Amino acid sequence: GDRFMALAKSGQIHNCCQPNALMTLNEYIMDYGNDETKAHGSKVIEQQLENIKNDLVKDKAKAYIAQ
Repeated sequence: GDRFMALAKSGQIHNCCQPNALMTLNEYIMDYGNDETKAHGSKVIEQQLENIKNDLVKDKAKAYIAQ
């Protein structure tokens, strides 16, 4: 709770939530998606990764998703 509030109050929560959402989506479509869903989902994830402004966070999210 305290860590979340510190991130929220400082405005840094977007450095956690957006990458986490994309990583979670990737895990879900890899586990449960059919081939069409996987292809479309991967495109959406790649597009949305580019919206992450912090390059370090973006690179870490890309690396995690590539695993």
